[in-house]
Amino acid sequence: MLLHVWRHAVPALLIVFAVLLGSPGLAVANAQGGINPADPMVRITYAKSNLDVPAVLAAVSRDVAKSTGLGEELVTYYWQTFDAVHCMGKPSTDKPLFVDLYVPGFFTDDLVAKMMTAIAESLARNTGLDKKWVFVHTHFPLQGQVYINGEVSHWDAYRGKPDKPVRDIADRAMSKYLFNDGAFVFQCLWRTGLIASGGADLGELLTITSQVKDYDKESWYQAWNGMARRVRDAADRDAAVRRAVSAMQQYFRATEYFRASSIYLFGSDPRGAVAWQDGRDAFLKAAQLSEGRIRHVRIPYEKTTLPGYLVTPDNSGRKRPLLLIQTGLDGTAEDLYFIIAAQAVKRGYACLIYEGPGQGEMIVKQGLPFRFDWEKVVTPVVDFAVTLPEVDSKRMAIIGYSMGGYLVPRALAFEKRISWGIADGGVVSPFDGVMTKFPPEVLQGVDAPAQAARVDEIVTQEMGRRPELNQFISQMLWTFDAKTPSALFSKLKTFNQTDTMGKIETEMLVVNSSEDQVAASNAQSKLFYNGLKAKKTYMEFDASRGAQFHCQLGAPLVSSERILDWLDERAKPEQ
Repeated sequence: MLLHVWRHAVPALLIVFAVLLGSPGLAVANAQGGINPADPMVRITYAKSNLDVPAVLAAVSRDVAKSTGLGEELVTYYWQTFDAVHCMGKPSTDKPLFVDLYVPGFFTDDLVAKMMTAIAESLARNTGLDKKWVFVHTHFPLQGQVYINGEVSHWDAYRGKPDKPVRDIADRAMSKYLFNDGAFVFQCLWRTGLIASGGADLGELLTITSQVKDYDKESWYQAWNGMARRVRDAADRDAAVRRAVSAMQQYFRATEYFRASSIYLFGSDPRGAVAWQDGRDAFLKAAQLSEGRIRHVRIPYEKTTLPGYLVTPDNSGRKRPLLLIQTGLDGTAEDLYFIIAAQAVKRGYACLIYEGPGQGEMIVKQGLPFRFDWEKVVTPVVDFAVTLPEVDSKRMAIIGYSMGGYLVPRALAFEKRISWGIADGGVVSPFDGVMTKFPPEVLQGVDAPAQAARVDEIVTQEMGRRPELNQFISQMLWTFDAKTPSALFSKLKTFNQTDTMGKIETEMLVVNSSEDQVAASNAQSKLFYNGLKAKKTYMEFDASRGAQFHCQLGAPLVSSERILDWLDERAKPEQ
């Protein structure tokens, strides 16, 4: 009701204000702009009445001086009347009362608030009008405050914008980046970190996230997939007119946007496979525009082939040290290009990125789940790598991310042709890590077939309560080809390198993150490092540079700089 009155009154006030400033004989005529910047000026607008206006102004002057400590001589008052006031659809002779307050720039907000309150209360006392009909708002130079309905507020509150306090620092922490849904936070930090390597752009990311409703997976898909299609279509148009650089950059970003859109759909919604394929196709188009620096390869593996990319600094064919790169539970080969390969080639490395069973194409299209004996995957990759003319087979390194911190070391216990191994982070037992997510009853029931139903019940309840756990377990059920949580846990128990990590002869770098709590990863990395007998280095990232999360999520430059520095000292690549 009060706002309705105010909105209709403001145009009239502005017109009268213009007339007043142009009127001769005002006390402030010599001041710049018609207002003395050193003194407050109060302009009161009221319907015609029989009030003793000079007496009212004198009373207001005394009241304001008493409340604020300002001398009466410092404040100038003007009184003007409306010839007619129409309020709430009816003519009015006793309401409302409007006050425009012009104050010097050196006034504090508290002093302005005291002035506004004193003016309103004095006018109410001396005119007989209820305070709810007194409106005071600031003008030049301190615009923004308003006295309305008996209290001082901010102009934005009047305009319908909530006058919210600054969010508590805990709500502004990276652990709540953009969302409260922990899985959303994880995925958004991941993509934001890829900006540095061309896998995303901040404006596009913020546009996407502004369209996502917290905890709403369908809105997540729609927002990411919609942006992916727009960026891909723009890339197609640029490619058609031979704008190769712009097209390649946009295909790269479309790759990751499609990829992000699919993460909640795999194994349950056919749109997941479509989005994955769209992302793969976008990356392949970017590779075609790379002038031979990114080549799609197929690596012989048992009765099929593994997909991969050979990434080189140029297309000269010159021999270089090779970095083999693989992901873990939920990454793809395309992700790995942006996470480290794009930075490694700048230092003179050739990079061979590949996907194994349970990862990317191997699970989406070929339906092959994870296997514990990962040496059966890495050895064929090495067999392929040593045939490449761009590869110096005496200077080979391998890095595995996330669950790759189990897979890569497991392979190195048997594959001896690789000189340096990097686990980010190290994993002794994925099963032990996953069990930390659940009540003890789950661990106690895993080996008891009669307890399988109870285990599944508890896990399902926990998944329903915690979105990030739901995503984690759902991904594992799919990629390990397990129908139930209890069946998944039985398979996970075979992934254990307690008896094999002592067989590793390769020099190792074990990377950790101080706040990595994905399947107890921080503790797992330390266990793995301590169990190694080979020459080894431990490297831990923390919150001082925003690299404290799983695999330094959101800070791939901070991470790759230190990891590649370590490798540079050993492999000595030439630029």
